[in-house]
Amino acid sequence: MRLHASDDEGTSWFLSPGERNLLLTLFSRPIDPRQRARLSRTSEALEELCQSDLAGELETHRAEVRSQLVVLLGVAVSAQTTIQTPTGPREDSGWILRLTPEDRESFLQALNELRLGAWEQLGRPDPPEVPDDLAPDSPNILHWWTLEIASRFQTRLISEEFPE
Repeated sequence: MRLHASDDEGTSWFLSPGERNLLLTLFSRPIDPRQRARLSRTSEALEELCQSDLAGELETHRAEVRSQLVVLLGVAVSAQTTIQTPTGPREDSGWILRLTPEDRESFLQALNELRLGAWEQLGRPDPPEVPDDLAPDSPNILHWWTLEIASRFQTRLISEEFPE
């Protein structure tokens, strides 16, 4: 994923077919529920009611953001661009994803939700790095995959916005 164009109305990103498929897979598969947020209340009944309301609203918001992103990725326009490399120009086929500032923020939030959900499922490892001895048939491999892929896309979006 690389920055294609940027203006006051948003950014366009060039996605290879593989990157687009990764994102579609990332956002279209079911996710495990996140751990509930903690509220400080004196009444246990009030605490339970607030927890339930908050969890329901957060899940509704997450589902809406995910479905918006699947639509965005589904309507990303097919593109052919010429890339200048040290060996000369090369044509790449792929997809252009146009993100308004609001879309970008939703995209970052959704990636962060996936990343945090996977991190929680893995027991909140510190540091969150894929173990060298992770077996291909490990029950945690999908969580590590989600954590890694979401982190990479998130980093790409942020690093282009705020280059060092």
